[in-house]
Amino acid sequence: MESDLAHTRVSEVNHTFGPLCLGNPPMLSRIIAILAAVIFIKIVPNADAQSVQHQAVNWFTYFAHYRLSRHWGMHLDIQFRMDAQAQRANQTLLRPGLQYLLSPNTNLTLGYALIGNSSPNGYFSEHRLWQQYLHTARWGSGHSMTHRLRLEERWAAYSDGRRGWREGLRFRYFNRTIFNLSKNPSRHVKPYFALQNEVFINTAARQLNPNFFDQNRLLLAIGVLHNGHTRLELGYMNQYINPIGNVDIINHVLHFSILQVLDFYPSE
Repeated sequence: MESDLAHTRVSEVNHTFGPLCLGNPPMLSRIIAILAAVIFIKIVPNADAQSVQHQAVNWFTYFAHYRLSRHWGMHLDIQFRMDAQAQRANQTLLRPGLQYLLSPNTNLTLGYALIGNSSPNGYFSEHRLWQQYLHTARWGSGHSMTHRLRLEERWAAYSDGRRGWREGLRFRYFNRTIFNLSKNPSRHVKPYFALQNEVFINTAARQLNPNFFDQNRLLLAIGVLHNGHTRLELGYMNQYINPIGNVDIINHVLHFSILQVLDFYPSE
């Protein structure tokens, strides 16, 4: 969800990566069809699953983009994924990245992630390298749609304390649409609605998860854009996980987010 913030000017953060008109109805229809297909993958039940376990959890997230020069920037996200009482962290995540801006609406990012996991068998860590392509389009009065493709190389320790690493690759496709709810473009605080979906596909990951379909995350959120550079967002996420074994997991996530852009590059 961080992707809708990375614009080259703080004052235009709600434009995401810049204006690209989607006034052509066939183009918009194709994009909506792709998003619908991704969501369909999420709601189709796993035929091999004998049961589904439901859990309530809380996620507290911070996503940021820092523009450093005309073409270079930095990505950062920090996440605390807590239990239902928000007392214990099931997972923590630190994910920095170096970003190259190909154009006002497209960028490439190369990054590293450190993940801490708490399981019934104990604590274990995971290291990731990741590469991503991101493109954002805008239409109408402040509406935007973001597409993100991400590849992850993963090394996860064993939860039972065994030596060594489990390795695997994972591909992720992310789509996020923001609908601006403010009719006054001069307001300092602008409300919006966000619809977001991300699908995860495993490849060459037999040690981590041999299932082709790994998980799906569907988010519905409301938020406000403050002074063109900071978003405060609250939403519900349905996270469907297809792990090893015959029990799938659905996490019902209360999702709190701060999304921010800071521009350290002086205006030309």
